Amino acid sequence: MKSTLFLPAGFRPEYPLAYHGRDKLSVSERVEGRTITKILLIDGTAHRLDIDLADCDHPNQPVALLRIDHNSFAPEAALAIAARMLGLASDPVGFEALVAPRADNTRIVGARSGMRIPLTADVWDAVCWAVIGQQINLTFAAALRRAMIERAGVRHAESGLYAHPDPARVAALEMEDLTALRFSRSKASYLIGVARLVTEGALSLDALAQGSPAEAETALVAVRGIGTWTARYILLRGFGFPDMAPIGDSGLATALQRLHGLSERPDIKAQEASMLAFAPHRSLATTHLWASLAD
Repeated sequence: MKSTLFLPAGFRPEYPLAYHGRDKLSVSERVEGRTITKILLIDGTAHRLDIDLADCDHPNQPVALLRIDHNSFAPEAALAIAARMLGLASDPVGFEALVAPRADNTRIVGARSGMRIPLTADVWDAVCWAVIGQQINLTFAAALRRAMIERAGVRHAESGLYAHPDPARVAALEMEDLTALRFSRSKASYLIGVARLVTEGALSLDALAQGSPAEAETALVAVRGIGTWTARYILLRGFGFPDMAPIGDSGLATALQRLHGLSERPDIKAQEASMLAFAPHRSLATTHLWASLAD
């Protein structure tokens, strides 16, 4: 099945390509050239989705070409997943208008005008990323995620990649399945625990997506092993709520220190105050501040 996704003017392909390609060894998604490949779990079977951005610089109408090896998969569903992964729900125009009057505007936006926030293919993928990534660096988090996907996911025969396991497949794991993969006992317990809550219906990600960000954060932090940082990362990168700031994030604190020329990194209270100035676009502000660390 093939579909065409029309992109907004000024779309910046480098950001979704970088985000989805950040783990070069990923077994669930890959980036080659300007094509993002994601293996999806559809009715218990692994299927391949390719998002081809080769024509996204077309001067009249930038487009993404979608290919999926599953003819009965609804085109609207493929388009919705691709739109998430490309960050099309972001509002860079509104955010940039908000910060334009600021004296430090060029340090906030820099050369990144038009940047959007790529999301995970679904919310559950972000939940796993966030729980696995607690208290460890990105390299180790990516390695644990790969091991978990290979253990519980579904292999796509043609590509050799895997579909990310759904909550039911993670819920069926035992602690020893994950500790054997270098998960700490607490991290294994947290991940399996939240998967079982979702599977049993005690935590409905679909319902949270339809409610308010405050309600979703409250529900998430009530889950054992999910604190404020983890919840807000999920709300930002999984749900796509536009006004999230993962206060307490080390990278965000460092970026704010540089932005304001502080002698030391701001504490939690100072971070909250600084980020409040970017409401209602704190998610994009966070993403720009993270990106500024590489400038």
